[in-house]
This record gives sequence, structure tokens and C-alpha cells, in this order.
Amino acid sequence: MALRLIHSNKFEANKWLISARWFYAPAIFVMGLLSKLDPLGAASFPLPVMLLLFSIFILTNAVFWLTASQLELQNKTREVNFLGLGQILAELVFFLFIFHFSGGVESIAPIFFFIPIVSSIILFNPIGSLFVAFVSAVLVNGMVFLGYFGIAQKIYGYSGKAIVEYEDLLVMLSSSIVISAVYFIVGSLSGYLSSALRKREYQVIEGRRQAELQAEKLRLLNEEYNKFARRLIRQDLELRKETEEVARLDQEKREFVSTVAHQLRTPLSAIKWTLDTLLRGNEGELNSDQRALIMKAYESNERIIGLIHDMLGSEQIDAGAGGFSPVEISLTDLLGNILPDFHSSVETKNIKIQIQTEKDLPKVKVDPQKIRAVFQNLVENAVKYSKKGGKIQIFLGRKKDDPNIVLASVEDEGIGIPKEEQANLFRKFFRASNAVRLEPGGTGLGLFIVKSLIEQHGGSVRFESHMGKGTKFILEIPVVPIAKKVVK
Repeated sequence: MALRLIHSNKFEANKWLISARWFYAPAIFVMGLLSKLDPLGAASFPLPVMLLLFSIFILTNAVFWLTASQLELQNKTREVNFLGLGQILAELVFFLFIFHFSGGVESIAPIFFFIPIVSSIILFNPIGSLFVAFVSAVLVNGMVFLGYFGIAQKIYGYSGKAIVEYEDLLVMLSSSIVISAVYFIVGSLSGYLSSALRKREYQVIEGRRQAELQAEKLRLLNEEYNKFARRLIRQDLELRKETEEVARLDQEKREFVSTVAHQLRTPLSAIKWTLDTLLRGNEGELNSDQRALIMKAYESNERIIGLIHDMLGSEQIDAGAGGFSPVEISLTDLLGNILPDFHSSVETKNIKIQIQTEKDLPKVKVDPQKIRAVFQNLVENAVKYSKKGGKIQIFLGRKKDDPNIVLASVEDEGIGIPKEEQANLFRKFFRASNAVRLEPGGTGLGLFIVKSLIEQHGGSVRFESHMGKGTKFILEIPVVPIAKKVVK
């Protein structure tokens, strides 16, 4: 596989990376020094080795600078390809040493492998960046197995565990696999941005394929987890052992989801910032085709961030996390603040939204953020599953037989919910079969969150739905919140 420079000015790209290294190398060195000052830390990185690695890195970077200058003077465009490859290999070797001396996957050292991945995006084609991500993943996971078999402990300077048990291996592999997945996500998404301006049609197809692949992986992961949980429940005949096992599995699932979500949010936020910078024209004006492509990438990135937000919100509900801060608000004003968020989607599908509000509607004492999330999920579903040119009706009024209850409903003319699947609608991760066909990328958490948050306020939610005709969700919200235990 050939790794070839794609930057319009090969010498400029190499020099830019060399210049950047003068800044982040001292920063990494200072981080190492600070880690040794932490009285609660377990850093055992030898200071002489730290100084030696820093000196070698600075000297190597100086050699790269002199080499790049000479090649530019002689206009040797072929040799500069080898210079770029040498830079990436040098960074991988350097961070492998740091990874080893810092104690392996349990340290913060794996984040440094993002540097050669990002550097390869600037220097090479998308295949090159994925190759560097693959090498980084092999190095990280390889060190885990070297520690498990006792090989890493025999190499000078290793500061990880002296003996790695099988349980420790599983924990470290869970971290290293998540880190590897993030390497590939950063490499693939950033490679997409690098090539989008050059190969418009190809990147649209490739981006769709990658999104479908990620969605399929998440679906299979969820199916495997559910099968595993059901198999354990069947095996445990005693009620006490069954309860303890389910609780343990639930805790592991929450930790896994939380770890994956938090690991993904940082690179996704960086990607969002990069896309936003391009859209604002800070890196040069874009033509209409380029702006349209980047907008699609921006919307896809926002959708993934939204999925992660739903996953974290669901786990917080399960764990009982998150305070309850009731404030007296107007639901009419709340809706007025929410609906502009859907302007683009509503305009694209030519959907009409009608709001009917009774006169003298009382204010309700609720947690604004939680109730906002309820209406955002309901309106988002109504827009998502409505047909083009359809209509959405939102109603706010008092309950006839109880003036202390405010009724709110969101009704669409969309695809509806199959009758045989309606009983499962509020279950976590459940999605109706026709909804999956229309929007394969959802999490199945939105309505679970709606029901949980409404019940936290002492209210209730129900629905009416007919296939092909639409769905109506009806909320009952007490004017003053009523303490009520949420059934998970």
C-alpha cells in the first residue's frame, strides 16, 4: 500500500508539522513533569528517561527541519514523500516509548497516538490515515497482551501492573478496544473531510456506507448484549442470585455506555469545530457544492452527538442521577423557544405546525431542562416520521375533570405505529419496524426518556396511533410536581 502525499505543497505540509512539533513536544514534557508532582498519582516514569526522550525528539525534529529545507531547495518532490513517512514513523515510535514508560493503557498515554493520526491526514491520502490508525491500535492492544503474558514487565522502565490477571486483561481490553475504535473514527472522518473537496461524489457514497456500517455495528452490539443478559437470567434459578447478576450486568452496561460516549464526545466536538470553521469561511471561501457537502457532514456529526446525548441521558435516569429543580414556567413560552430548532427540517419537508392553546392556561412548576427534553423528543419524532406536506398539531389546555392538570398533546400525520408493537413503545432501545426502515440511525431512547421524565414530575404519557395515519402523544403534567417513583 503506497502512502503518498496529497497536499498541494508537499514541502509546506512537512514544515507545518515540524513547526507544530516545537510546541506540543514541550507541552508533553511538562505534562510528564506535572504527573510526577501529583502526590496521589502513581507515575513512575524515570526523569532521566523522560529527559533523554525529550532531547532525542527535539534533535530528531531538528534533523527533519534541516532535511525538509534541503529537499525544498533542491526541489526533490519524490524524496519528500519519504520524509513525511519518516515523520509519522518517528512519532509512532516516540509515543510507543511514552506509552510503555507511562504504564500502558491505564495511563493517559494512548491519547498521544491521535497526533500521528491527525498528522497523517495532512500528509497522506485517507487510506494512509486509516493505516496509521490501524498501526496505533495494534500498538496499544499489543502492549496489553505483552503485559498479560509478562513480556512487557521484562522490558526496562515498564511501570504498569507487575502481574496482569485475566480479569485485568478484560478490563484493559475494554479500554483499548474503545480507544482503537476512536482512532478509526477520527482517521476515517477526518480523511473524509480531507478528500471531500477533491472527490465530491465518491465521498457522499463512502460517507453513507460508513454511517450504515457504524449503525449496523451498534445494532449487533445491542443484540449481543440482550442475548447475553437473557441467557444469564435463564441460568440463574434462585431469585437472590438472579437479582444480583442483573444488577451487576446493568452496572457494567452503564459503565460501558458512559465510557464509549465520553470517549467519543471529545473527537466529535473537535470535528464539529473543524466543520464550523470551514463553514464560516475561516479557511477560505467555499463554493456551493463544497458547502453542501460540509453541511451534510456537520448534520451527521450533530446526529451522532445527539445519539450520545440520548445514551447518557438514559443512563442518568437509570442510575438516578441528575437533580430536580422545579421552576414556574409557561409551557407556551417553552414551545416557542423549542420550535425554531426544527425550522430547517420543517421547511425541507414542507410541514405545517399548528399550535392551539387554551386561554388563561396556568403556569406549571417543572424542571425546565427536563420538560424541554420531553417536548424536543416528541416534536422531533413528529417531524422525522411525518410525510412531506403533512401537518403537526400541538395542543395545550387544562384537563376537564382536574384543573390542576395541564394536558399537552403532539399529533402528526406520519407513518404510525404497528398495533402489535405498540406495547413495547416506551421500552429502552425499542424502535418500531417501520421506523427502523425509514430512519435506521435512531437509538430507541427518546420515548423512554420522555416517559421517565414525565413520571419524575408525577405526570403520565399515553398515545393513540394508526398505521399510515399518524400518532398522537398525550401528556398530563401537574401544575405542581407530585413526588412519584419512576418505574424503570
